[in-house]
Amino acid sequence: MKTFQRVTLALLLIISLSSLSLAQPFKFGWITDLHIGAKNADVDLQAVVQDINLKKEISFVVATGDITESGKAEDLKNAKQILDNLSVPYYIIPGNHDTKWSESGGQVFSNLWKDDKFVFDYDKTILIGLSSGISWRGGGGHFSPEDLHWLDSLLSTIPSEKEILFFAHHQLDKEVDNWFRVTNLLAKKNVKEIFVGHGHANRVYNFNGLAGVMSRSTLTAKGKSWGYTLVDDQVDSLFFFEITKDTIYKRWNAVGKEEPLFYADVDSTDYENLTANVLWQKDLKTTMVAPVTTYEKKIIATAKNGVLYCFDEDGRQLWKTDLGASLFCKPAVANNIVIVGTMKGDLFTLDISNGHVIQVIGIDEAITSPIATMEIDYQGEKSFAAVFGTATGKIFSYELSSLNLLWNNTSAVGMIESKPLIQKDKIIFGSWDTFLYCIDATTGLLNWKWTGNPVFNYSPAASPLVTDGKNVFFATPDKAITAVDLLLGKTSWRKTDYDAWESIGISNDEKRIFVKSQNDKLHIISAANGKIQYTIDMKFGLDTGPIQPVEVNENIYFGSKNGNIYSIDPKYNFSSLFFMGTARTHSLQILDEQRIAASNMDGKIIVFKVN
Repeated sequence: MKTFQRVTLALLLIISLSSLSLAQPFKFGWITDLHIGAKNADVDLQAVVQDINLKKEISFVVATGDITESGKAEDLKNAKQILDNLSVPYYIIPGNHDTKWSESGGQVFSNLWKDDKFVFDYDKTILIGLSSGISWRGGGGHFSPEDLHWLDSLLSTIPSEKEILFFAHHQLDKEVDNWFRVTNLLAKKNVKEIFVGHGHANRVYNFNGLAGVMSRSTLTAKGKSWGYTLVDDQVDSLFFFEITKDTIYKRWNAVGKEEPLFYADVDSTDYENLTANVLWQKDLKTTMVAPVTTYEKKIIATAKNGVLYCFDEDGRQLWKTDLGASLFCKPAVANNIVIVGTMKGDLFTLDISNGHVIQVIGIDEAITSPIATMEIDYQGEKSFAAVFGTATGKIFSYELSSLNLLWNNTSAVGMIESKPLIQKDKIIFGSWDTFLYCIDATTGLLNWKWTGNPVFNYSPAASPLVTDGKNVFFATPDKAITAVDLLLGKTSWRKTDYDAWESIGISNDEKRIFVKSQNDKLHIISAANGKIQYTIDMKFGLDTGPIQPVEVNENIYFGSKNGNIYSIDPKYNFSSLFFMGTARTHSLQILDEQRIAASNMDGKIIVFKVN
């Protein structure tokens, strides 16, 4: 009897000690797609916060993106003010709505919440949140090279037995360019669930063998009140409850933690040469928001982290300079001077021969558009002016050698994202205030402004601007291709039957417009009247990336969201030249009549020879 008691007590002690090593049950609130800035979104969030504060069993809250409707700083601050009323800690990541139109390129988000990702340990469970929003690119998601490196390093420190809950905004499938890079890493660890937002619905997913779940938005919609998800993390299962103003806990999902994992690694090939004559390539392994700049057989690249690179025509790095602030805009070069603006609001000039800073001045707000240059007469001599737009819609002109202000225009009230088009004595630019503007190149005074759609999201702001000298052409997200008379600012023609989305180019003879559609097709249309001349079905899939097709030696070249660089010959035969990785490509840049430079948002640069 005593022996039995000793054995029983020992067994109970072992069970007790083993239970202490397991994660203990806890509950947390999960909110997503708050869309502050949309009608009544703040009212809904306030109600959700008040309800969470009444539920003492909730230990913390996680918010998985689309915190705002349009990423505006004022909306982010409003969201934080409401969320800070939570009586428990909360952890937060952005979504595509927070990054697509952000005047700060997401920096206000990171400044308000100290980061755009998170990791914390709660009672032996590791919770990780990673941003999948893309700076100034809409629709789907992408994980940056920097964040993937961070995640890989973090996971290497976590013991294999530790339970992990992972949070992102987008589904880890075709919604994210490089979803498999995350799932390949997570599958090596003890991941119990992947939490996503984006779809505004309660859904259960399987992300290539990993358990996934999506939650409803906090918004009142489709006859349902505001709401959120309460997650009950038990020792052997996860339970999901929808909570609304009715305060009834409605269980809609349960996941057993011991369910077997059937995950197979996904091929992560980063480069494949199909038919191209590739001369050289570089991988900076860092985010590049803007395409490279070419100038007299040199290539200038700007990294989001503030580093400026210069390569020669053979790919040798000539220099690199750290400017100490995020770089989102494409630089320009004139008279051997590099000029670039930062998101901190500084305008730099550098010597192209060595990368040394010549001058720097403060603009006091983020410089968001690519830099344009034009020849001017300055104090009786030939010189150059730099022209650029800012986060609040101002546009400036500075003399290049002195950085003296020539003029500034304050007509626009929304971020200027695309490169100002300089056409003789006119400068044309779009803004995220729904308008296209034309100003005098010498004085900066307004000539005219045009709008075709009063909805903010359909502004002519991200599309490249091209011209035949008579009209300016652009593509807007309302699927319209528009020609506006340069002199009068009136619509010459407008077409909505090409499924266009912020991507447009023009032939060298200025008679044909190249339109990359949102799905699969490249249209060639008449610049004179917008009528179709030819359509090539290229099967490149969904693509909302703003790019400008270019013509070199009668061939058309462009890159796609899928990572492929394409060419189309004069007989409209197309081919994929090479695959440069699962990241969105930039507009191609012509190095000379024989060479083109391609780049993507993951920091890859490839120079190839034109047939």
